[in-house]
Amino acid sequence: MPRKLLHTLALLLTITATTFAQSPLDTLAMRAIMVNQLFPQERVYLHFDNTAYYLGETMWFKAYCTGGNGTNSVSAPQSKVLYVELCAPEGYVVETKKYKLDEKGCCNGEFELKPSLLSGYYEVRAYTRYMLNWGDDAIFSRVFPVYD
Repeated sequence: MPRKLLHTLALLLTITATTFAQSPLDTLAMRAIMVNQLFPQERVYLHFDNTAYYLGETMWFKAYCTGGNGTNSVSAPQSKVLYVELCAPEGYVVETKKYKLDEKGCCNGEFELKPSLLSGYYEVRAYTRYMLNWGDDAIFSRVFPVYD
């Protein structure tokens, strides 16, 4: 008889501990969902016309900015301005351009790769001001070889 009582007591303690252990996780998950709905994270993607360039060419791109709520939705972003930077192989910013996003979150742009630049691997970064709140991981980045 005491053995059954011990097993029952152990089972009740396990169920109670499991219930209390899940409760904080559930509240954290709910909080994360609420934050994601209140402050949706914007995403930027740039589609380029080429995978490598020569000095003197123009680097053309089309930008897509979405303001989804953490799902794969393609809703219009909150921001209206997109910042695009061309960074030299040494890491400094060669040129920064601002583009107006249309109501769908799209725009077209270009960078002229002037012959006065040096060849190497150039990085293109794109972001909105709102995206800077989420850290460097939220910024779009792509590296291209630029030949002489």
